[in-house]
Amino acid sequence: MVLSAELASLQNLLSQRADGEYRAGLLRVAPTSLAVYGVRMPDLEELARDWQAAHPQVSDAELLALVEALSTAGSRDEQLLGLELLLRYPKRIPGLAWALFDGWRRGIDSWPVCDLLATKVFGPWVMAQPPDRLPYLELLIGDADVWSRRLALVATVPINRRANTAVPALTLDLVDRTAHERDPMISKAISWALRELTKTHPDAVDAFVASHRGALPAHVLREVNNKLTTGKKS
Repeated sequence: MVLSAELASLQNLLSQRADGEYRAGLLRVAPTSLAVYGVRMPDLEELARDWQAAHPQVSDAELLALVEALSTAGSRDEQLLGLELLLRYPKRIPGLAWALFDGWRRGIDSWPVCDLLATKVFGPWVMAQPPDRLPYLELLIGDADVWSRRLALVATVPINRRANTAVPALTLDLVDRTAHERDPMISKAISWALRELTKTHPDAVDAFVASHRGALPAHVLREVNNKLTTGKKS
C-alpha cells in the first residue's frame, strides 16, 4: 500500500461527495477551525466500507498510518473518515496504544469528532482493560483543553450502558470536577453522561443531582430529572 496514493484517493472521493448545503448547516451547529468538505456520515461510512473491501489484507501498521494521515490532513471530514476506517476493524481497537489517543485528542476542535472518538473508539478501548485504562479518564478531565474534558465525559457513555461495565463512582467524580463549568460542550456532555448512568444506577444519579443543585447548570438538572422520572430527556 502506498500511503500517499491512498490518501489522495480518499481525498478525491471526499471532494466528490461534498455537499455545500449540508456543509453550511453543519458549520452552524458544529463550528470548527478546520476545513470542511461537507460529506454526510452515511457517505463517510460507505467510503470506509468500500476501502476495507478493496484492502482485505491491510496490516495494522498500514491501517494506522492511513488513519494518522487522515487525522492530520487538515479537514474534519478526513478526521471522521479516519475514525470510520478504524471502526471497520473493531478487533484491532483494544490493542491500540494510548499514545495514539493522546495525539488524536489534540487535533479535536468540534463535537462530531470528539463524540465519535469517545463513544465508538476510546470508550470501548478503555473497557478492554479497565484497571489500566480508566485512569486516563481522570487524566483527561484535568486537562486545560475543553475537548479533552468532553472526551473523558462522553467516553463514560458506552462504559455505563451495561451494569457489568458501569463505573458510577468514577463517572460522578468526573462530573463533580466539571459541574461548575458553563461551556456548552462540557455541560451537554455532563447531561449526557448522567442520563446514560440513570439506566444502570438511577438512585446514585438521583442522589448526586440532589446534592449538586447549586452547582449544575439548569438545563442539566432539567434533562436528568426528566430522564429519571419519564425515561426521556425532555
